[in-house]
Amino acid sequence: MGKVRKRIWWIAIPALLAVLLFQLYWLRQTYQSQQEAFVATATEAFHNVYDNAIIISARIKSGGKPAEKKYTIQAMIDVDKTSKDDPAPAGPRAFIRYDSTEERPKKSIPEDIHLDTSIANTNMSFDTISPLAHFVSTVFSSFTDVRPDIDTLNKYYRRELDKRHIPLYFKVLIGRKEIDTTVNRPTLLIYPGMNNPDKMMGVQFSGLTTYLLKKMSSAIILSIFIAFLIIGCIWTLWRIILRQEKLESMKREFISHVTHELKTPVSILKATNEALLTFRGINDPDKTERYLRHSKAELDKLQDLIDKIMQVTREEQEQLPLSLTPTDLKVLVNEAVVRFAHLPGVTIGQQYDLQEGHFQTDTTAFHTILSNLLDNAVKYNDKPQKEIFVSVKELTGHYSFTVKDNGNGIEKQHFPFLFDKFYRVVQGDRHDTKGYGLGLSHVKALLHQLHGSISVSSMPGNGTIFIFQLPKYEKDQTATG
Repeated sequence: MGKVRKRIWWIAIPALLAVLLFQLYWLRQTYQSQQEAFVATATEAFHNVYDNAIIISARIKSGGKPAEKKYTIQAMIDVDKTSKDDPAPAGPRAFIRYDSTEERPKKSIPEDIHLDTSIANTNMSFDTISPLAHFVSTVFSSFTDVRPDIDTLNKYYRRELDKRHIPLYFKVLIGRKEIDTTVNRPTLLIYPGMNNPDKMMGVQFSGLTTYLLKKMSSAIILSIFIAFLIIGCIWTLWRIILRQEKLESMKREFISHVTHELKTPVSILKATNEALLTFRGINDPDKTERYLRHSKAELDKLQDLIDKIMQVTREEQEQLPLSLTPTDLKVLVNEAVVRFAHLPGVTIGQQYDLQEGHFQTDTTAFHTILSNLLDNAVKYNDKPQKEIFVSVKELTGHYSFTVKDNGNGIEKQHFPFLFDKFYRVVQGDRHDTKGYGLGLSHVKALLHQLHGSISVSSMPGNGTIFIFQLPKYEKDQTATG
């Protein structure tokens, strides 16, 4: 079994590590996907807000009084408009005309762009974003000094994020200088103009990691569940292996005890038979009778051992049908008590608290249960005067039976295993008490068939108390009523 344990660990640990690493990799990939999706959504929302804000800012500037305007901007767009009389090549063309009180350098746009609409007359909504609006915004960001108001950007960007259910706090950074001087790198970097990196913008979000982890909470919970499930399976497998090892050890010990128990009576029977045959003991009636009594005692021990082993075998194969018959409870208990009361140094007291003396049960099973408990009370008791007390009490719906002794007691660490097959309690470094570890397991099996229960309490050196209960059947309750 030691080699088996090592092999299982060599298989289980790498498998567990592989699963955990895969789960971490999967969570990391999921986090990155969520992050990329967030950046794409937030960037789209910002472009929407920025494009519309640029158009509105340009419209406000172009719609003021002439005396207050420093310049007038007119942009024309004409897409796919061609003329036979037009010497210009077919296709979109563009130009920008400045009318300002100050002399301003004119910037040209590639000749393949042709404008045909007035920005001043454009009426865009923040709820819609079109390729035309994005194009116009890019033109104004690249070739004019029109910039949207920062408060307007914050206000409408907040509205766009709320529409997308993004409750994060943000800060808009304008210009390369402000972006470069910030402590934390912006989450988004936006370049609204062509060939003009000085007009770059950034958006810095707070609590983004927590937000993304909340969004992937289902994946995290699933990964944790799978990890704990695998760990639980490995732990359960390990417990089963340890239990199997313990069971194998108890079986080997049981076989050793049974072999010893078989060898002793066989040797005695062989010696008595040889004495009767070889030394003419058969001619001596007294000697013959004594030898035959010894032989009968050893044969009874062998029969008892064989019966116990056969009983365990039958229980493992199938449960034997029980025969419930009415009986006198005091007589039934007394039959088991008498078997041990005559032993030297043994005193057994009895107490009954019954309304009716009749009881429905399988008499053979009940006798086996009580006899095994009394046998343990006598066997595991090193005191010169072995005092045992048996009490029976009738309660509502069931009968309670108590077997109390003043023996060696049992430590609590043995309680979970007392009713296992082949389990025996080692008394210090001694294990010389005869037994096979089958009695209490047989008791538990029979009580299970009778729909009863059993419990134990003990203190080392102060004895042990076994309490088992059996239910009342319909006839018992009728008689009581």
